[in-house]
Amino acid sequence: MIIIKRISFRTILNWTGFHLIWIGVWAIVAVAIYRFTGWRWMAMPWLPLSIVGTAVAFYVGFKNNSAYDRMWESRKIWGAITNDSRTWGIFVKSYISNQFRTNKTSEEHLRSIKKN
Repeated sequence: MIIIKRISFRTILNWTGFHLIWIGVWAIVAVAIYRFTGWRWMAMPWLPLSIVGTAVAFYVGFKNNSAYDRMWESRKIWGAITNDSRTWGIFVKSYISNQFRTNKTSEEHLRSIKKN
């Protein structure tokens, strides 16, 4: 999970394992070969690229939505655990009293029990 607001270029390079560099070099070499050697058979029509790009966009969108749903579900569960533990603590604290005891104890003693 990314929790920082600013990501440096060096961090991006560490995450990608320097794949960006070799892919960039490969793309520059491919463009240079196409441009300067006259190999026009390397040309690719835009229609297949746009179809693949649209499919990838849908796939990434669904994956992102799924990841957000899992994160939101975990936040709800963590919130429920927090609320239940606070409620349990309040109940336990309220049960320690002189209300139903035959032998009454001092308030200071009850406070020391509740603190521990």
